[in-house]
This record gives sequence, structure tokens and C-alpha cells, in this order.
Amino acid sequence: MFRTLTCLTTEHDWRLVLLAGLVCFVASVVAVSIFHRAIASQTRARLIWIAIAGAVFGYGVWATHFIAMLAYEPGVSSGYGIALTALSLAAAMILTSCGLAFAANDPSRWRAPIGGGIMGAGIASMHYLGMWALEVPGRVVWSLDLVAASIVLGLLFGYVALLVAIRRSDRWGTLYAALFLTLAIVAHHFTAMGAVEIIPDPTLTPGTLSLSPAVLSLAIAGVALSVLGMSFVGVLADRRLALRTRRFEEIIDQLSLARQQNESSQKELQDQKFRLDTAINNMGEGLCMFDGEKRLVICNDRYAEMYRLPPELLKTGTPHHDIIKHRITNGILKGETSESAATLVMSRLGALPRNETSSRIEELADGRSICVTRQPMAGGGWVATHLDVTEQRRSEARVAHMAQHDALTDLPNRVLLRDRLEQALSITRRGGPHLAVLMLDLDRFKEINDTLGHPTGDALLQAVAARLCTCIRDTALIARLGGDEFAVIEHMSKPVAEAAALAERIKRALSEPFDLGDHQVITGTSIGIAVAPTDGINSDQILKAADLALYRAKSSGRGTFHFFEPELDQRMHARRNLERDMRHALVSGEFELHYQPFVDLKSGDISGLEALLRWHHPQRGLVSPAEFIPLAEETGLIVPIGEWVLRTACAEAAKWPADLKIAVNLSPAQFRSKELVPVVFGALAASGIGAQRLELEVTETAIMHDSEAVFAALGQLHKLGVRIALDDFGTGYSSLSFLQKFPFDKIKIDRSFVNELLSAKEDSRLIARAVVKFAVSLGKTTTAEGVETKEQLDILREEACTEMQGYYFSRPKCSAEIAQMVGAEAVSAPVVTRDWPAEDRRKIQSAAG
Repeated sequence: MFRTLTCLTTEHDWRLVLLAGLVCFVASVVAVSIFHRAIASQTRARLIWIAIAGAVFGYGVWATHFIAMLAYEPGVSSGYGIALTALSLAAAMILTSCGLAFAANDPSRWRAPIGGGIMGAGIASMHYLGMWALEVPGRVVWSLDLVAASIVLGLLFGYVALLVAIRRSDRWGTLYAALFLTLAIVAHHFTAMGAVEIIPDPTLTPGTLSLSPAVLSLAIAGVALSVLGMSFVGVLADRRLALRTRRFEEIIDQLSLARQQNESSQKELQDQKFRLDTAINNMGEGLCMFDGEKRLVICNDRYAEMYRLPPELLKTGTPHHDIIKHRITNGILKGETSESAATLVMSRLGALPRNETSSRIEELADGRSICVTRQPMAGGGWVATHLDVTEQRRSEARVAHMAQHDALTDLPNRVLLRDRLEQALSITRRGGPHLAVLMLDLDRFKEINDTLGHPTGDALLQAVAARLCTCIRDTALIARLGGDEFAVIEHMSKPVAEAAALAERIKRALSEPFDLGDHQVITGTSIGIAVAPTDGINSDQILKAADLALYRAKSSGRGTFHFFEPELDQRMHARRNLERDMRHALVSGEFELHYQPFVDLKSGDISGLEALLRWHHPQRGLVSPAEFIPLAEETGLIVPIGEWVLRTACAEAAKWPADLKIAVNLSPAQFRSKELVPVVFGALAASGIGAQRLELEVTETAIMHDSEAVFAALGQLHKLGVRIALDDFGTGYSSLSFLQKFPFDKIKIDRSFVNELLSAKEDSRLIARAVVKFAVSLGKTTTAEGVETKEQLDILREEACTEMQGYYFSRPKCSAEIAQMVGAEAVSAPVVTRDWPAEDRRKIQSAAG
């Protein structure tokens, strides 16, 4: 270090040293500025700027060295070799350019150390090549430690300079980086100069210089300052140009962005227009818009298709009148096709409200219906939508028709009947002709429906509807009220005669056989007739009167007609009162059971008793079963009443001797209830009697309505051990088939055959005995009902009948009397003998009371 200070203070001209430092600092500032510009440039421009920066800095380093060398006074004359001097300049430029290029392009963290090392190597190469070019009359001796120190200082300050230049590109960063580059050059140069010692040698002669050292130093400094100044001015101009270029580029970018935005907006508008056109042209409705001058603005494809408009009428500005005229003259609109018709339509359209939304239905000639909704616009004109509602109106018509007509026969239903009936009654109330209302009910329809199946029943109803239509005039109305019930209403001037004649025509028409394909069916009809205003002035009254008349006709034996009479209403009122009292009787315990014994004809013993229902009304007294049992069947009350009978009879039988049976009649309504089998089980379980003691009597009528379900229920009861008896044998036409389908335990011969056993007519006697013989021949227990005389008993015994039941033995008795009768029988000898002598018969009658 001391050697370096001595060299700097005693062997150098300070004026040239300061000049060298100035040249070095300016070169560093320019080089750092150009380096920053290179970093901000693209790849190709960056290489050019790096080359310029390397050339400027290399030249500045070279000029600094030689100015400083000119300031050096070694004490002998000196000169410089031209080749090595030029080589030192090239080395400085190339190596510094490489160092700056590496620092500008390498993104890693090693960019500053490696780039600074390359620049330090360039400084050292330039210096020692320049010293090698020094020609003096003597020998140059080096101090290697100072040589190494000079190289390290150049590398270190070069690294720091590049690190600052990379991290900071502002003005202060440029100055700091330039300062460290200056320190790198100066520290290296003067440390290296301190390592030099020249030993004079007169034998060595330097080359002749063309210029003195002072002139050479001024020339080098002038050229260096000019190059550096021009470079610095170029950098400043480039910065201004770059600033302007950046501004211009920003303007270009803004213009480009605006152009892109404009193109994007136009594309978006085009897309929106395309979507709007697509949506409008794919609407299910026709759309059109007209301006205040009644000229077309826009319309969609559906509108043009709907009215078959040619292309020339779809252009913007087409008058509305021309489009309407095309529709009319080409027969698209329903109606006339003349010019006057078009004018009339235009005048009608002109009368539409201009400030209100309007809607109308246009009928087209091809049968289509178009709903036109017109919406006015604020600036005049309107927008209209055209919707094809043809199918909608047809569907609405079908729905309305279905709501007012029967689906099976297509006749008016009860709803439409009431509406038309009210209209017809209003005419009658205003003094018009009388109105006859006929209510019809098919005879035996349920039997046909159950035996032949519902499809056959439906076919029969359709055939009946067709025949009814042939029996009436065009002014009459036929309606199906439901099931097999129909109604006919018609105005008549002579209602009694005309209604009776119409009823006769209907009876004759419906009594003819119906050919239904696989089946030929014969039915009939019962008809009730009411006449307004005599029998009622509103629909409820007249329908009620006709219904009462129908009930009377059905009660009279079916196949007939009956006019309404005021007494029918009274009877119906009495019937409703009876139904109400019967419901109350079940709750209040007014029902009771009487029992009628049946006797074994072989042993003469009582084998069982039949439970018979009785009703003691608080006001009416004893009500006949023939009066209330049919009503209970019809209203469904027979189901709870029948359950009460079963439970009560089984409970009473539990008090009797174990060999006596209890017989209970079952009604058809009880079989329609799914609770029959559980009710029987419950009655047996509650009473504790054996199932074999219970006999359930079933009539043919109960079986025929739903034979499969009845036989299924009877089968379950039979498996339990309950005995099943076929009641009223011989009165129906299906008894034989039922005997084949089910193993009945007992057959009860109807009392009508027992009565005929002593008939004056031989045929009747023969038929009665044949029925008895046939029943006995089946090998089942046979019970004859209604035995009242000794002669009847003898015949039955002769025919080997098993049991008999009737007044000859005992009338039905209450439970207390029966308990006394069977109790005496249980503890004493039989009261009946096999031969039935007169004395024993008197005892029997006495015991029976």
C-alpha cells in the first residue's frame, strides 16, 4: 500500500490524474445509462445497446489508462507499441461487453458476480496489455502481491457496480453504479502501477514517439470526451425518444384497445342480433311491429308462414293495408274475398282502442283459430302477437263436452241435464208448454253385469242409449244419470197422453233382445213420470217427483211406468221416518229375537231353533219384518243389525242344551261386507258355543249377486265347522247349479211348496212332491218350512223329509219361553214321539203354548 501511495504522489502528474478520473467517471455514467436502456429493450435491440455500452466503457477504461500512463513519470523516456496498445483497447471493449451482456440476460442470482468478474477481467487485461505496450530504456519489474491486489479490487468493485445497476435504474442508481465502476478502474490502475518498478538500462532504446506525452494525453482525452459526450447525448436522446416512443406505443395500444373494444362491441351486437333473430324466428307465436304510419317495421318467420305472406310483403315499410288485403283476397281469412271485405276489415281494425291492449280471435278459412293480441307503443304504432289456438280451443271444447257428457254413451250427464232442465222449466214457468220428465231404470241390469261381466254391461248401456235416441223427437233430451239410470225431458202440450205414449215406445224398444256379439240379452225398463208445473216448478222438485214415480214403478213389479202422485211423497216421507227410527232402534235396543223350533221327524225331538228378528217400536208397536227388513237391506242397516242378531243368537244358544243348533239368516248385504267371516268368528268366540251348533241360512238371491265372493266366505266358515243351509229351495232358477258348486249341509224347502202338497190342482201337488223328493234324494238334511197341518206332516214323513218347521209344532217365541221349553225337554223324557199319536200331539201343543 505504501508503494502505491508513493507512486501516486511522487511519480504522477496530478493534472493528468484528475483528467483520467474525469474521463473514467463520465465513461462509467454513460455505460450504466446504456446498460439500463439495454435491459429495458427487446432481445435484438438489447444486444446492440450492450455492444455500445461495452464499447463506451471499454474505450473509457482504455483512455483512462493511457491518460494516467501519460501522467506517470518513470524518470526515463517512454513510448508505446502500437499493436499492443490497439489490442488492449479491443480486449477492454470485448470483455466489458461480455460482462454487461451476461448481467443483462441471465435472470439468476449469479448475474452480478459473474458479470462483474468478466468486467474486472477486461479491466485487468486492458491494463496489463497496455503496460506490456510500454517501451522504456530499462527493465520492468513487477510486485506480484500488488498485481493480485489490483485484480481483486477490479473484480470486487465491478461486482458491486453491476449489483447496484441491476437493482436500481433511477438517476441515483446510475450515479452510484458509475462511481463504483470508476473505483474499480482507478483502484486497479494505481494499485497495478504501484507494482511496477523500472530499472534503467542504457542498452535498451525505446521507439521514437510522434507526439509528446502531453499532446497525446490531450488528444486521447479530447477524443474520449467527444465519444463519451456523444454517447451520453445519444443516451439522453434515446431516453427522450424512448419516452416518446412509449407514449406513442401507449396511444397505439389505446387505439388498438379501443378498436378491439369496438370490434368486440360490434361482434357482441351481431351476436345479440343473431340471438334475437333466432329467438324471434323460433317463437311459437307470429310477431309483427308496425310504426305510427301503419308500416311494417319487423316480423318473424312464423308470422309470414301463418298467413302465407310473399317476400315482397315482408320488407320494412310495407303498409298494413297491403298485408290485410293479401289475407282477404287470397282466401286466408274466413269470409268474403272482395275489396269491400278488406275495407270493412280495415275499418274494424281501425276502431280498436289505440292506447289499450286488445285481444281478438280471427277465424281462418282453413279452420284455424288465431288469437291476436295487440299492444300499442308509446311513439305510435303497435306490436302484435298471433298465436294459433286451434288445438287449445278444440281441447277446451273436448274438456267441456266431457264435463257435460257421459264417457260411455256420450249422452248428456246429470250436470248438463240440470242445466237444460232449468232452461226448459223457465219456458214452462213463463206460460210455455208442459214439461215431462221420464226417469228410466233397466230391469235386471245388475244380474246381467255380474253374470256376464262389466264389458257386456257397458255394451248393453251403449245399445240402450242408441235405442232411446230412436224413440224421441229432436226437441227431447236424453241423459244418463249413472249406472243403468236414464232420464228424458221433453215439452208436451198434452203431457199425460204424450208421456204415456213415449213411455210405451221406450218399453217396447228396450224389451226387444239386444245382440251384444257373444251374448243375446233381454232386459226391460221401469219408468217414472213427472210433469211440470203440476208436480214441481224447479229442477229439484221435478226430479224428485220422477224418482218417486220410478220407485213406485219398480215396486209394482218392474217392466211398467207410473206417473207421480202426491201420495208417493207421503210414502217416501214415511219411509225416511222409518229408516230414522230403525237407526235409533239399533242404538236403543228396540230389536229382539224370537225363536222357532224345527223338529227331527224320526226322533220327534227338537233339533234346533231359527232366530227371527222382531222390532217393538215405542209408538208403532210391533213392526212387521216384511216392512223394515227390505228397507234395512236397501239402506245397508242390515249389516250392523245382522251382526247384532248373530252375537245375540249365539249368546242365547249358549244357555241351551249342547245338542240344539241355532239357525241365523244371512242377507245379501252381509256378504258384500268383508267383515262377515270375522263377525261370525267373534260371535262364536264370545258365546263359547261350538261351530257345529251354528247354522247359517243363505238364500239364492244372496248368492247370485256375487257368487264367487259368497262361496269364498262360505268356504271359510264351512272349514271352521259352521253348517251352511240353502234357504227357500226351489224358488229360484239357479238352485241346482249352486248345489253343484258348494256342499250345503241342509236344504230348506220353501213354504210355498209345502202349501201346495194339499192343493186342489193335481199339477201343483205333483210339482210340490217332486221338489220334496228331489231335495231328499240329495242325501242332505232336508227341512220343510211352513208345516201347519197333520196332513202336510204325514206327506213329508212319507217322503222321508228330515226335519219340519211350522205352526203345527210351535209359533216363534221369545227367549224366556224358549228357555223354558228346551229346559223342560232337557230334564224330562222327549215330548214328541216317533208315531205322533193324538194324545202326544196335544202334549206337544201344550208345551209349546
